[in-house]
Amino acid sequence: MEKSRRQARLDRRKADQRKNQVRWLIYIVVGAIAVTALLVFANRPNAPVERTYTNKDGNVLGAANAPVTLVEYADFQCIHCYNYYNDTEHDLIDQYVSTGQVIYEIRFVDFLGPESGAAAEAAYCAADQNMFWEYHDIVFANYSSGNVGGYSEARLITFAESLGLDMDAFSSCLESGEKAAVIEANLEAARADGVSGTPSMVLNGQLLQGGALSFAALSAAIDAALGQ
Repeated sequence: MEKSRRQARLDRRKADQRKNQVRWLIYIVVGAIAVTALLVFANRPNAPVERTYTNKDGNVLGAANAPVTLVEYADFQCIHCYNYYNDTEHDLIDQYVSTGQVIYEIRFVDFLGPESGAAAEAAYCAADQNMFWEYHDIVFANYSSGNVGGYSEARLITFAESLGLDMDAFSSCLESGEKAAVIEANLEAARADGVSGTPSMVLNGQLLQGGALSFAALSAAIDAALGQ
């Protein structure tokens, strides 16, 4: 009888151990799912403000016969470029580019390090699919600085996926490094134009920097170039 009671206690103990094992297994699985979900959510890029671009050709926007030419030199990690993008760029496009008065080109450079170059190369890979402007929107919507991984290759690919780009073509372009030559050409052009920092503008050959890049100052300069 005593043996039977001991066996019964052993059986209950084993049953309890199995229940605990199953319970912990459930906790582990649920925890793993939760962590995975958090990681997916954390890596999901911020969506940019939805904008419509017309008359776009790669990194150039506007009518080819526009009387005023505006070239911007920018760096994706530059906080002043980010602020200019948020505060001025789209008002400028709406008032002058979309109305056929200005043709606008952005030349990205890598003054601030390797991730500036990586993001710039990605933007020019997107330009091959005529999605440069949309890509520059999503990069700035997920602004990062300091070369801390915000513009890692994985992130840059995620940006492209969110825009519905042809990923085979985009990934092939990015991995080949073929756009590095574009960034180097932009740097040479920046030096030739006297650019020492970003953002900088060249308006019909005239270099504009610093306070001259507020919307009010740019508007005045463009109006003057238009003879208004």
